[in-house]
Amino acid sequence: MAEWIKMEEALGENDIRLFSRGDTVQGRVVHVTDNEILVDIGYKSEAVLPKEELAPGHDKVEPDQVLEVLITYIDEEDGTVYISERQAFFAKKFAELEHAYRTGSPVKGTVVAEVPGAGFQVDLGGIRAFLPASHLGKGVSTKFERLRGKALDVKIIEFSRRTRNIVVSRKEWLKDLEERKKDELFASLTPGKIIEGTIKSVVDFGIFVDVGGHDGLVHRTEICWKDIPAPPPGKFRRGQRIKVMVLEADRKEERISLSIKRLRPNPWEGISQRYPVGAKVKGKVVSVTDFGAFVELEEDVEGLVHISELSWTPVKHPKEVVQPGQEVEVVVLAVNEAEHRISLSLRKALPDPWEDVEHRYPKGALVEGKVTNVTDFGAFVELEPGIEGLIHVSELSWERVSHPKEVVQPGQMVRAMVLKVDSQNRRISLSLKALQQDPWEEFLEQYSVGSVVSGPVTQIKEFGAFVRITPAVEGLIHVSEISHERIGHPSEVLRIGQEVTAKIIGINEAKRQVRLSIKKLEEDVAQAETEKFLATQPVRETITLRERLRELGMG
Repeated sequence: MAEWIKMEEALGENDIRLFSRGDTVQGRVVHVTDNEILVDIGYKSEAVLPKEELAPGHDKVEPDQVLEVLITYIDEEDGTVYISERQAFFAKKFAELEHAYRTGSPVKGTVVAEVPGAGFQVDLGGIRAFLPASHLGKGVSTKFERLRGKALDVKIIEFSRRTRNIVVSRKEWLKDLEERKKDELFASLTPGKIIEGTIKSVVDFGIFVDVGGHDGLVHRTEICWKDIPAPPPGKFRRGQRIKVMVLEADRKEERISLSIKRLRPNPWEGISQRYPVGAKVKGKVVSVTDFGAFVELEEDVEGLVHISELSWTPVKHPKEVVQPGQEVEVVVLAVNEAEHRISLSLRKALPDPWEDVEHRYPKGALVEGKVTNVTDFGAFVELEPGIEGLIHVSELSWERVSHPKEVVQPGQMVRAMVLKVDSQNRRISLSLKALQQDPWEEFLEQYSVGSVVSGPVTQIKEFGAFVRITPAVEGLIHVSEISHERIGHPSEVLRIGQEVTAKIIGINEAKRQVRLSIKKLEEDVAQAETEKFLATQPVRETITLRERLRELGMG
């Protein structure tokens, strides 16, 4: 007791530190036993640190080692101070994590356990937090076997010191990281700056280019100095590296506008001096549409050859005259520098084949040519390059023709007669049937009124039925000439394809019409049978029968 009093006397008032419960202090390890550790914290006696109060992962300590501890209890009666490295550790870590939560700063964590059906436990340097599966974010596996022990950057989204509840999100960290990168990117994208990027996609209205983690748009009007179709030309493809110029970078709207065409001067400036009206120039066909062909005169400068200017003869489709990639010579018709338009003519660079055409193909001349096209109304025959004549369907044959392809086919060589030449409208009318014998004349040589004919029914109308007499001549059986019985419609008695026999009761040579009658033929047959029967009867009975038939209208 006397020694203790002497020690107190030896220590001055300024040499004794004052401590309170909850203080965090540093101390030096003095002695280590099996159950506890004595630590000099500057108090009048060494503080006691139970081994179970060591910080996580700190299983072994050595004398003279410096520790950071928290005072948990002071026994005023015996002067003993109890300390905890573990609580000091957690207090410090919770303070650091709370600061990260308040400031939105990222922290690192290691996946240590799985919470089935919910997410994962993450070790934040000794303190565990919960990472919901929905906040894992992209770029990593969702399987715990692959995540175990993996270090992740995360953001604290929920924090409670009281309940020690901490929820973290990798997805939110990724979002913050993306926003920081965007800030840096947009700050660097000043108008006029030329950068390199990677094409992400090609759409109808332009090209999306990745210029450092964010997509910028090269609008289709900024791709070339010429008008281009939608989608943009096939020379642009996904994954391609290209140079672009920054037009605008709006961080608030997250919009980046880019340009490819502004990397070089506008070729349309001074275009009318380089391509004056009337000049004959060469170019390459770059595209063919329904209304014409576009010819490239130089890069981004294209002129239109309208379908009417492709050839001296009518053209159904431009592909009949030109194909993409073809080199052509054209004449400049008009130049509009403001609207970036040039009108060209292919035909005016060639001689006009229709000049003096009446002398080369007079009316009545026999010509030979190849069938180039067959339509519903006739067939076109090429007489020479640039000159075509039309054989109307009515001039193909003396026989009935449902479609011209029944008589001629594309590529077939034919001989025809010139019927008419109209050089002003660039038309020549031809005829095949003019070189054939008129089948109507053949019919008149073989048949006359009273002749009995047979043939198939080809058409049935309300007023009657048509029967083919010869391959080129048909006759009409009026509904009143089909049967002695009254019928409402010819189809009640006849059908298409049915073979019938009838009598010619009229011929109109001017209109080339033949009238037939089944009823009249039946009457003739009945009359003949009656005459044959009367010839076998006695004279008196024959006279009586004849009188009776006359009364009935049959004699």
